[in-house]
Formats: sequence, C-alpha cells, structure tokens
Amino acid sequence: MKRKIVLVTLFTTVFDQIIKYVFSTFINGFTVVPGFLSFIYVKNTGIAFSMLSNQRWIIIIVSIILLVALCIFLKKDYLSLKKDDMLTDVTYGLLFGGILGNLIDRIFRGYVVDYVSLNIFGYNFPIFNLADVLITIGVILLFIITIRNDKKKTS
Repeated sequence: MKRKIVLVTLFTTVFDQIIKYVFSTFINGFTVVPGFLSFIYVKNTGIAFSMLSNQRWIIIIVSIILLVALCIFLKKDYLSLKKDDMLTDVTYGLLFGGILGNLIDRIFRGYVVDYVSLNIFGYNFPIFNLADVLITIGVILLFIITIRNDKKKTS
C-alpha cells in the first residue's frame, strides 16, 4: 500500500480514536453555538440515521467487506490514471481511516461514539463523529475522481 495512504489512514484513525476517548471519558456535552452546534456524548449502536440499530455483527461484517473492497480497488488501481495522484491517495486514506475508526469502536466498545450535534434551520441532524465526516468526504472525493477520470478517458 502506498505510504501516503497509510499515513493518512493512521493519522485519521488515531485522531478519531483520541477524540472518541476524550468524549467517552471526560466530556458529557457542551454547546458551541446555541441552536446550531453542540457536542454531546452518544452511544450509537447503528449506522447513519439509526439504521441497523443493535445489528453490531452485520455492521462489522459489512465494514470488513468494504475495507477488503477498497484494498482490491487500490491494488487494481481502478481510480487513478496516474501513479502519484495525491487526491486519490488522500481519498483512500480518508475512507480507510473513517471505516477503521468506527469499526474499532464497534469491535471493542460494542457501539460507536458520536458527539457532533447540528441543528440546521430547525432540523436536528443525526449526531455524528469524525469518522463519519471522513467517510462522507471520502465518498464525495471518490465521486469527483471517477468523474475526472471518465473525462480523461473520453478526451
């Protein structure tokens, strides 16, 4: 595996776990911007929007399958047309780091630590964590890379 991907993966996974440790050990919650942004410690047994709540082993198996699929994509180099593409490396690192961060929680805690609470125009967005943000950004970047590569192939 490329060194840049490993470094991004390690950094994001460790940073995610440190934040989760701090919230699960020392912080119950606090408000940053009233009515908009709060931090609150929550134990999440599901995935996004509480889907698959209390289905820990199914989520663990799916997470492992996703990690294996990413490794296969990486090995086959499906996403990059160039050998050294920083955007692709960062994308893989974010995806690996996010998936691993939540997988570690599910395996060792039995739940995922969530802590970011947003209220956007009166809608209480589901509480999430750094790993969720990493996965979301990674998927968006993956989409951008795919479009970019499709355009290069047709040019």
